[in-house]
Amino acid sequence: MEFETWQTGTVFPAQIDDDETDPVASGPPTQGPLRGPSARAYLVMVIGEYALDQGDSAWTQTLVDALALVGFGEKAVRQALTRSAAAGWVTPERNGRRVRWRITDEGRRMLRSGKARIFATAPSRDWNGDWLVLLTSVPETNRRLRHRLRTSLSWAGFGSPAPGVWISPNAPGREADELRPMLRGFGDQLQSTLLLARFDDPAERDRLIAQAWDIAALDEKYRAFIERFSAAEPYEQGDTLAQQLHMMYEWRRLLLLDPGLPASLLPRDWSGEHARRLFLDRHRAWRRPGLAWWRRREKTRP
Repeated sequence: MEFETWQTGTVFPAQIDDDETDPVASGPPTQGPLRGPSARAYLVMVIGEYALDQGDSAWTQTLVDALALVGFGEKAVRQALTRSAAAGWVTPERNGRRVRWRITDEGRRMLRSGKARIFATAPSRDWNGDWLVLLTSVPETNRRLRHRLRTSLSWAGFGSPAPGVWISPNAPGREADELRPMLRGFGDQLQSTLLLARFDDPAERDRLIAQAWDIAALDEKYRAFIERFSAAEPYEQGDTLAQQLHMMYEWRRLLLLDPGLPASLLPRDWSGEHARRLFLDRHRAWRRPGLAWWRRREKTRP
């Protein structure tokens, strides 16, 4: 079977990871861009956090100033805007010699679907014991397609215990209906077969989970996230906005790695839920000061 681009959230991470390699490391935002993230990844974060549903647009200089707080130069920001416009997420509107960037319908859909995943307050449903098993075949020469597929499936909660095999425990019906259109969007070069299965042997189930995901490593990353942002104490509005963006970026990277396994398949001392509560608490506390910084910059533009 050949199956299309997912219309329910995978576009958000898959498209803005093109230039990224490593997760954001710890460190104050005044030290310049941290290893790994691209200016476009942070641009999408700042637009989604402060422009979306706040007029759905922003001045170029506001975006330049905001990304300067996390260490990106003006040239990098302008290049990120150009690429985002080419992708159809924003469009420029001239106001004399200045430019205002407006979120397109496609960009609005992408941002809202991504935020729905980022700000999920709890696991979406109980697990009924079923698994989705996806068998894929991609030409070895098409590395870009393989990267897009891997990123999209990881965001959707799939892990790969063997080449061309993907599994997910989040299977009670709706995911399969959403997955088929996503797979069709990859075109004829992707061959796919989707199966529903049960792994009744606990030893076999645990072996597949260990092969598909490194849960111990993910738990360590969650603990590092908790340590960093528990200690963060922004000292003014600009620093608060910077910390908010760093935190959102790191949280999204964690979600790319986290399959959202049911509690029954996780360690008893799993740190992911603690990290999620910390993220939501810090976001609420930092939202107003960051928004105040943003609105002040927007008002100073003609």
